[in-house]
This record gives sequence, structure tokens and C-alpha cells, in this order.
Amino acid sequence: MSQEKVDKYKQEKYNRKHAKKKSNFKKIASYIVATLVVVLFIGYLGYSVAIATGLYTPPTTTIHRELSDAEKESIRNVLIQNGDTNVKITTSAAKENTTTAAAPEKTEASTQAKK
Repeated sequence: MSQEKVDKYKQEKYNRKHAKKKSNFKKIASYIVATLVVVLFIGYLGYSVAIATGLYTPPTTTIHRELSDAEKESIRNVLIQNGDTNVKITTSAAKENTTTAAAPEKTEASTQAKK
């Protein structure tokens, strides 16, 4: 063997452990990347199927608006008329309306009693 071949052989022998580790690292890294790609692909397919079938609807942007007590009471009355069983019959706004409505009747009765 020529000196050049001998030097090349010694260098390869010296770097065998490092080369083996490097090839093992590349193999493991390629497995991890392939696994991630497959998982992302399956996730995308699942998401697409869920949207297409209506199992999942993405959130929509809504504008928050504060309703007045009268608007809340109107919506509540409409829900009660439509037969929604989740609506409470008495609310604080309804109680306020009944107490304020009852108060003028008392004042009229008291003024008539004074006459």
C-alpha cells in the first residue's frame, strides 16, 4: 500500500465512531421529521373533515354590545313566549318593574283615602 492509502485508512479508522454517531443521529432526526409530517398531515385531514361535516365550526369574531334593561327584558319575554325552558320567570329587572308599578298604585290609593 502506498503511504497515501495508509494515511487515508488511519483517518477513516480514527473517525469511525464519530461517523457512526453522525449517521445514527441523521437517521433518528429523519424518523422524527417524518413522524411530525405524518402527524400534521393527519391532523389537517381531521380538521378538514370536521369542518366539512359540521362537527367543528371555527370561532367567529363578535362585537360585544351592552344591552339596556328594557332590551334584556324584551329578549327575555320573546324567549319565554317561544317556550324556552332555560329562561327564569323572575329577574331582577322584572322585580324592579313590578315594584315600581306597584308603588304608584299605593300612592293613588293613599291619596283617595285622604280625600
